[in-house]
Amino acid sequence: MGIEVTETGAIVATGDGIKVFQLLALKGALKMEAIGMKRRGKSALSIVKSMTGLKARTAEDMIPKYESWLREMGVLVDKEVIDEAG
Repeated sequence: MGIEVTETGAIVATGDGIKVFQLLALKGALKMEAIGMKRRGKSALSIVKSMTGLKARTAEDMIPKYESWLREMGVLVDKEVIDEAG
């Protein structure tokens, strides 16, 4: 389960891959909010706050905290770790 590639080459998120995609999409949305982009409905900042329990006043302040949280959850891996493994 996770990310699968079909016979036709389509990439499909399944199972845990859907949750990982959502978490990474929120990371991108936080970055967009930090530079001033707005969205309808709840802000990415408020979604991340309610989902993780992290505290920050701005999206810019939340980005490093959220990235650290994603590393703890095993969603993000540092480039150095990939270089050592590969």
